[in-house]
Amino acid sequence: MTQRTVFFCALALTLILIFAACTPAPPPAPKRDVAADMKALNALRDQYVAAVNSGDAAAVAATLTDDAIDMGPYEPAVEGKEAIQVSYETMFKEYTVKMGLTALETQVLGDWGYDRGTYTITLTPKTGKPIEDTGKYLDVLKRLPDGSWKVSRSIYNTSNPPPGKAEKKKK
Repeated sequence: MTQRTVFFCALALTLILIFAACTPAPPPAPKRDVAADMKALNALRDQYVAAVNSGDAAAVAATLTDDAIDMGPYEPAVEGKEAIQVSYETMFKEYTVKMGLTALETQVLGDWGYDRGTYTITLTPKTGKPIEDTGKYLDVLKRLPDGSWKVSRSIYNTSNPPPGKAEKKKK
C-alpha cells in the first residue's frame, strides 16, 4: 500500500468515526410510574364491572381500544369496539347482568399489560330463572398515546362443566 492510500483510508475511517459520534442517541424511554399504572389498570377493571352491572354498553365500549377483540365462550370472536358494544347492547336487552371480577395477576410491560383472574356472573333473563356462571379471564391491556389504558383483547370462558357432564357426575 502506498502512503497516499494509507492516508486516505485513515482519513475515511476518522471521518466515519466523527460522523458516527455526532449522531444523536435515541431518546431515553420515558420513565414509567408502575404504581400509577397498576392503579390505572385496577380502575379500568372496576370501570368495566360497573358498566356491565349497570347495563351500559356504551360505558363498556369506553373501556376498549378501537380495534379490541372480545373472545367469549360459545361464539365467534367479536372484533372492533363498535361491534362489541352492539353485542353488549343485545345482551343487556335480554338479561340483567351482575358480575364480579377477582384479579389474580396483573402486570405492566411498558405500554402493554395484562390482567388475569376469575369471574362470577349472574344473567337474569327478563322472564325466567337466573343463570349463574363462574370462569376465568385474560385481558391484554394497552396504553394509548394519551396515557390512558384500555382493553385490547379479552378472552374468558366458563369453569363449569358442560350440562351433559354435570348430569353424569350426579348419577
